[in-house]
Parts: sequence; structure tokens; C-alpha cells
Amino acid sequence: MGIVLRYYNCFTHELITWYLDMTTLSRQKIPLFLTFCLSLNLFSCSNNTVNEHTSSYEKYSVEDFENTLMNLDIAISEHNYRIIHRSTIGQAIRDRGEKDFPLSTITEFCNITSAREMMEINPDLINAMPCRIAVREDPDGVLVSTRLMNESVSNPKQAEFAKRINQNLKAIIADTVQ
Repeated sequence: MGIVLRYYNCFTHELITWYLDMTTLSRQKIPLFLTFCLSLNLFSCSNNTVNEHTSSYEKYSVEDFENTLMNLDIAISEHNYRIIHRSTIGQAIRDRGEKDFPLSTITEFCNITSAREMMEINPDLINAMPCRIAVREDPDGVLVSTRLMNESVSNPKQAEFAKRINQNLKAIIADTVQ
């Protein structure tokens, strides 16, 4: 599949280059649907595979919402990350009048040494920064979840880095929910 996709991307690049090299008069002769297909292809086929094959990882906490957030803060710090932002989405919705809305918070955190390493491996991974863990109330309790990095990539350094970060994220969640 990867070879076919690379060939398809190469072929698409050639079509786009050919199209852009044409004169305005020649472009007007191309049917409208072909132009539409080419423009769609620009947005739908990208070489950026940062978010492909990502998965979620989640565990329920034995604590209530507030204690789970405190445990998360401690776990993040113990794993040598620093919290850089917290979005208290559930509370914001409650503040607008939805008194019974489930609490939900997204905590963003980073380790600058790991961020530097990641950027040296693949600068496109900047879109995967920072790490995020969500804590939210649901009918079954307090759920702690994150999105894992893609480990199924062709770059062995990137795959190893993703595996290490995923292990850290899972360990942070394990320390949070126990």
C-alpha cells in the first residue's frame, strides 16, 4: 500500500505541475470537474503522516474528579514533564448555565528535551505537541485518556521515539488512576 501511495503522490505531483505550467487559455479548456478533482487532491493527499494510525488510550480512575486532577499533576511532574496549559471545558460550560454538565479538563504538558529530540527526528511532528491528557466525568466514573503517537512509521528513530513517549503517557495515566 505504501508503494502505491507513494506512486500516487508522485503521479499527482506531476499532474499538478503540468496543470500549473499550462497557459491560462489552455487551462480554460480543461473540464471543470478535472480542476475540482485536482484541487481536492491538494487537500486530501498529503505526505504528512503524523496523525495516521494514532489511537486513544484510556483508564478509569478510582478517585473523584478533583483528586484525579491532583494525581495527574503529580504524575506529570514525577515523569519530568511540565504543565503548560489546562482547559477546564466542563466548568466553562457549567459557568454558562448547564449546572449538571459533566466536568472535563484537558491538561497540556511538555518535556523540552523530548520536544527538541522530536523536532530533530521529524519537524512535522510539531503538530503532535504538546502532550495532552483529558480527565472527564462520564456515567461510569472519571475517565482519563490520551491520544498515542503513531508507532507504525517507516523512520526507525521516529518509531522508537513514539514508543517511548507512548510508554510515558501510559505510565502517567497509570500513576493518575491508581
